[in-house]
Amino acid sequence: MKVEYVSTSFIHQQWEQVEPYLRAAFENPEASGEITIDQLRADLGQNRAALYKAIEGDEVIGAAAVTFQNQRNARVAFVLAIGGRWIAKPDGYAQFVALLKAAGATRIAGAGRDSTVRLWARFGLKKKYTVFEAAI
Repeated sequence: MKVEYVSTSFIHQQWEQVEPYLRAAFENPEASGEITIDQLRADLGQNRAALYKAIEGDEVIGAAAVTFQNQRNARVAFVLAIGGRWIAKPDGYAQFVALLKAAGATRIAGAGRDSTVRLWARFGLKKKYTVFEAAI
């Protein structure tokens, strides 16, 4: 398995292969609704988000979309969407983190359900706070 960054120039060529893995994050009944899969594709194509894919041989086995946020004391790679079993493997996570570091990230963060928090805890990520909301 290999994890690699997909240049903005190739988003549209790669979209058909990575989209099912990213779409799953938006179709979950507990998804936030803050962004749609079409908006994510636009963000990727306009370099407002970065795309990473996991491959085995010639087959795509997962994907992740990330934004980078420059904060006062850190450059945070915030995972917008991720899919595929690759991320549950220590090697997949290690390769992903190495790529994020190469992009300047000093921290990794994301948001998700309790099951997502438990998955990421396997790699040392800790629940930082809980977000709640309601329409007004």
